[in-house]
Amino acid sequence: MESNYSTQGGDRPVLNSTATLACIGRRQNYFKEEFLSALEILNRGDLTPDEMVGSWAGAFGPTQFMPTVYKKLAVDFDGDGRRDAVSDVADLIASTSNKLKKDGWQSGETWGYEVVVPRGFNYLLADRAKNYTLAQWQQLGLHRPDGKPFPHPNEKAFLLMPAGADGPGFLMLPNFRAILRYNPAESYALAIGHFADRLRGGQPFVQQWPSGDRVLSRDERYELQQLLAQRGFYKGQPDGNLGSDTRKALRSFQVSVGAPADGYASSTVLDRLRGQ
Repeated sequence: MESNYSTQGGDRPVLNSTATLACIGRRQNYFKEEFLSALEILNRGDLTPDEMVGSWAGAFGPTQFMPTVYKKLAVDFDGDGRRDAVSDVADLIASTSNKLKKDGWQSGETWGYEVVVPRGFNYLLADRAKNYTLAQWQQLGLHRPDGKPFPHPNEKAFLLMPAGADGPGFLMLPNFRAILRYNPAESYALAIGHFADRLRGGQPFVQQWPSGDRVLSRDERYELQQLLAQRGFYKGQPDGNLGSDTRKALRSFQVSVGAPADGYASSTVLDRLRGQ
């Protein structure tokens, strides 16, 4: 998922990228550590400079590890003396597993459950900070599409609505947070969890995404934040990146106009902001 089956890992020398960013930009201290870690990897004999090729920011290999992560968590699983998580499949899988384990992955447990969310639900509860037991979520009207019970009703989870009120819901368990520590994008983590289930013979999601839904362009996301700021809902600096502050602002706007407060940045809510 990180590199489209190792076909899009980047084409820039990691040493050049990290050295450049250690000298310019806002995060020079961060990239200084990345540059020094890249040197340590080479000095240890794990990789050659030609093998350390990646993105403009220094992430490299099929897993797109940064050098500091690679230095700390890469594994020599086949015992050949090199921690080669670039082209050695055994080392690659073991290093990825080690990263997830260190991030809190619980073996044998799932990442979460697809759930049906009832009409009229209070979407302000769909928030990473609001953790309730699965039994409590069930009392609020949420249930699995296939009608099966939750195996461990006392487990705590948060509700994710990736397509807003018109799409499916998901109750996310601690393993989902472990994937988020690998990559903080919720859409990415959801794709990883579902991909893993399908590889093991799992079924597709039952509920459909909204048919008319489309992803906003960066310019549209920037405009969305500007319009929210003009109306006093968004306090940050518009940058086109939709994070928790934008979601909170969107919910406040939706409450003000009597719409479901799901915080979802859709083309519909952008059109409504334009018309206000």
